[in-house]
Amino acid sequence: MPNLDSIDAIRKLDQEDILGNTQDFPLQIEDCWKEWQRIAIPVHYINSKAILILGMGGSGIGAALIASIAEKISKIPVTVLKDYDIPDWVDRNTLVIGVSYSGNTEETLESFYQASQRTDKMITISTGGKLESLGTQSKAIHFKINYSSQPRAAFGYSFTSLLAIFSKLHFIEITDDEIKESISLLKGLLKRIDVDIPTAQNNAKLLAHRIQGKIPVIIGSGTLAEVARRWKGHINENAKNAAYFEVLPEMNHNALVGLEFPKDLSQKLIFIVLQSKYDHPRNKLRQNIVVQIMQQRKIECETVLMQPPGNFLAEMLQTILLGDFVAYYLAILNNVAPEPVKIINFLKDKLNEAPFERS
Repeated sequence: MPNLDSIDAIRKLDQEDILGNTQDFPLQIEDCWKEWQRIAIPVHYINSKAILILGMGGSGIGAALIASIAEKISKIPVTVLKDYDIPDWVDRNTLVIGVSYSGNTEETLESFYQASQRTDKMITISTGGKLESLGTQSKAIHFKINYSSQPRAAFGYSFTSLLAIFSKLHFIEITDDEIKESISLLKGLLKRIDVDIPTAQNNAKLLAHRIQGKIPVIIGSGTLAEVARRWKGHINENAKNAAYFEVLPEMNHNALVGLEFPKDLSQKLIFIVLQSKYDHPRNKLRQNIVVQIMQQRKIECETVLMQPPGNFLAEMLQTILLGDFVAYYLAILNNVAPEPVKIINFLKDKLNEAPFERS
């Protein structure tokens, strides 16, 4: 079994330095926030009546997280589209933001093109590619990500860009002090879970060991519901490991019933409950009951609660960073390189054999 305390063994598997990308997370946020302070957004964008964010996979998870925040505190609706065709309600009063790390994601390109026929309030976020070109034709504001990695590993840029846009337009109130506190707590967490911290004192390595050989089901609620999705996706892509996520309280209305069959289920699953200081009191109670049910079913269950949590944004980002390291360490335990996503590349190659044609 690979040794998580052997940096040489880890580097041998991780030749593309996904570890370095993961360690950069606090710096990505810090740099991106500073960059956006120098960018002006047209005043008329603030009159938007709705926001549509376009993004898939690693480029889209930041959008999902922003939408989950906006759901609680924004005065206008925010929708995330992960498909080709935009909703009928999109019009000149809609702000459309296209996010694609490569700039060449076909679903995002098509939906952005459709939106450009209906509104002039448009922003693109990418490293370049066709999305930047399409945005230029539509006179969209473009933010160029100057960071080389897999899309999922540039999350700090995609998420913080959206956060900055929403802040500048006063759709979400985030202060510089909250950003500074978030970065400070992230750096503190990094010192506790980084690769040079021995397994016995490293919660991320310990949790990766518990997950190894099992299918994790990540549970979240409130601001951590989409964080659970991030954990699931990162475990899939980095560790090449099956993983799923559930959202409270919805899972209490269906998923709990499906734990009887197959009979060896308890040997295959581990539930990980992401807890938040800011959870609704009833969801906190539900979490405790879920843990009890898992104990009765003899299904492994682990709870995660960040200490200190800081503000709600700091807690969310710390929980993401912990999950990113857990997924990374699980890849090492699975003896796989965390960077390649061969099956996704295969799918894209097959799609390219039948080029997209606009109807």
